[in-house]
Amino acid sequence: MQPILEIRKLGEHSYTYTVSATRAQDEPLAEACYVDLGLTSFADCLRDAAEALTYFPRVHIRYEGLCVGEEMVTRLVRQPDAVARELLAKYLDALDSVPAAMPSQQEAVAAQVSVR
Repeated sequence: MQPILEIRKLGEHSYTYTVSATRAQDEPLAEACYVDLGLTSFADCLRDAAEALTYFPRVHIRYEGLCVGEEMVTRLVRQPDAVARELLAKYLDALDSVPAAMPSQQEAVAAQVSVR
């Protein structure tokens, strides 16, 4: 099993994340086994989640509902700021490739390119 880390931005300096198990393609989304609210940055979510994921070598990461990559948990511990920048860049690239059906989400992301 490889965990899934889902990060969402709640406000200007407020992020939350959940950790859940992977699932088979035809199964419903697994219920979160861990939830944390109120962290102040994307990097803080990565750092905090890494503490809960020490038994796993890798983690799938989603941001605002989009898959942004897979990372080594040790890298989340050692380089959360760099990982956050890379994942936000992947998120922006993914939004650029999505049809104009999500313009409000694209505008919201433009204001949050920095990790803090």
